[in-house]
Amino acid sequence: MIETMERKSQSGPRAGSLIFGKKAPTFAFSLALALAATFATAALAASCSGRMETSIRNDLSARVAIRVEVPDALAARVRQIGGMAPGSPLFNAQKIRDEFEGRSTMNLVDLSVPNPESMTSVIWIPALPSLASDSSLVPPGLLSLKTVPAGGGKPAMKELSFSLDRQNAAKAFKLFPGLDSRLVESLSPPALETDPLSAADYRMNLETVIVGKKAMPAFDACFIEISVIAPKSILESGGGTALGQVFKAKIPLMDILTLERPVAFRLMWAD
Repeated sequence: MIETMERKSQSGPRAGSLIFGKKAPTFAFSLALALAATFATAALAASCSGRMETSIRNDLSARVAIRVEVPDALAARVRQIGGMAPGSPLFNAQKIRDEFEGRSTMNLVDLSVPNPESMTSVIWIPALPSLASDSSLVPPGLLSLKTVPAGGGKPAMKELSFSLDRQNAAKAFKLFPGLDSRLVESLSPPALETDPLSAADYRMNLETVIVGKKAMPAFDACFIEISVIAPKSILESGGGTALGQVFKAKIPLMDILTLERPVAFRLMWAD
């Protein structure tokens, strides 16, 4: 289960929660493939969902809060799928700390692994424009924050956009250290393959080999819920719904694992 922790801060970063998975060594705006590995295994027993809340301040700094827990009943199966030893941690806390060392555009403020099946933490982004332009972390096309000039009776606006596709997925995944890479490799998501299966063929593999037929209805019910709190009322958006300052989107897990179409959203607010 993943639950949003604290609400947005007006004075700087505070303890909250967050998480991540990884396939390569090293954004916090998408749970994307990192959480996909956890949710895919969680789907083995019951319907699942993920929730991430990002709060953007007027100075364009941001905080991302998430709590990740894998129920005890699923832990053994998760480790079995990943080829992990019984009782071994599902989250590599030290690797997370190590990977954030030296980063300037993303800061790990707090991290806690109370038991092998859960993790809480918070990431602070000092400046979203700096993160979006950090080519060492953010692959082309993944994240954009730009100013749209006034025109056509509309005011000047800030536009935040996110687009995860098969071209940037592998590099995007590098942004999320912590989850044992064997869990991801065991799922073999088409989104990370150079010669990917179709969504239909991958679903057949899940049903017959990885997840099992009995668990597929629960797997199909998995989604990730994204919530972004903008610094001002949202004037335009796409890929989700907006009300006041809050943008929300629900992304099916299968869409993230396959990426036959890009997973994308955008929101705009007055500059």
